Amino acid sequence: MADPGITALAQRLDRLEAERAIVDVMYAYGSALDYGERDRFLQCFTPDADYVVDMRIGGDSGFAFHGHDELVSYYDGHTHAPAAWHKHVTTNPSVSVDGGTATATSYFIRVDAGAESGPAIVLAAGRYLDDFARDEDGRWRIRSRRCEVENL
Repeated sequence: MADPGITALAQRLDRLEAERAIVDVMYAYGSALDYGERDRFLQCFTPDADYVVDMRIGGDSGFAFHGHDELVSYYDGHTHAPAAWHKHVTTNPSVSVDGGTATATSYFIRVDAGAESGPAIVLAAGRYLDDFARDEDGRWRIRSRRCEVENL
């Protein structure tokens, strides 16, 4: 019979490792988008992932993508370094793991380089609402992401 203390410790460690892996995916999304790493970007998502962008201010309803093929279109239509210098900054991640699924919320800002002599600007800010799934290979991926853009 297993020691209950060891079992509880192993469960806590599994949860902490899952949370860390999920946060790593959240961070990889922005870095891959900023620096033009398409394969790394796609690896953040399950093949059937949903991505919804909700423009909460300004009256625009937003847009949505489903699956890797549509996410490639989103990615290809986005700017990347060195054509454009911007940073997607994800912060305040909060993750809740339940077996092979998880939910996460975080804030984001997108900082864009200013004109040659001007300061950088915050182009967008808001929050991500994510659902994650652990694949057969043990990797965590975004199954659905709702991006709530709260300023422009």
